[in-house]
Amino acid sequence: MRDIWKNGVVILLIIAVLYIIFLRECKRPDPCPADDEVIVSRDVWNKIQALANKPPVIHIDTVYIKGKTVYVDNPVPIPVVDPKDTTINIYNDTLLKKDIDVIYTSKIRGTLLNRKWTYNPIVTTILRIDSIYVPKIIDNPVEVPVRGLFAYGTAGGNANSFLFGGGLDLITKKSTMIGYQYQRFGSDNIHSIKLGVKLFK
Repeated sequence: MRDIWKNGVVILLIIAVLYIIFLRECKRPDPCPADDEVIVSRDVWNKIQALANKPPVIHIDTVYIKGKTVYVDNPVPIPVVDPKDTTINIYNDTLLKKDIDVIYTSKIRGTLLNRKWTYNPIVTTILRIDSIYVPKIIDNPVEVPVRGLFAYGTAGGNANSFLFGGGLDLITKKSTMIGYQYQRFGSDNIHSIKLGVKLFK
């Protein structure tokens, strides 16, 4: 009868331990942070927001590039006689382009036989470079509980007795400790089941 009572108590203890483990491991909310989340301090988060809201710095550089030589083939203008000196001919002409205007007046004693016009247009290139601040996450991971299986041994006693044993402890991801311990005290074998939770971080 006594053995039956002991066996019943052990069975009830095992059922109670399994039920407590079920309530703790299966009914609790998801761990924080989740696998796809990162915990940062409020100060770091405020710095990230301030950096993300910072307007970009704009750099504008103007580059002047000399274009290819353009040859202009216009007929020689009709000369106009200088009223003060009839031996001087005045030649006026104008070159109007979308990128350059050239106006000239020449006074020559004689006749203008030929003329060659060339010019090099200047192409203006404006380079704009925007420096945009990109928040950088500091790699300072937060430690989260991880599961693990630990084995240990025990030995000790006093002047009258000596005991030894060992056991296994399982730490789950939710910081629940489940353990089994065996101890030998004299000629008696002692079996224990452990259940623990983390109280402080």
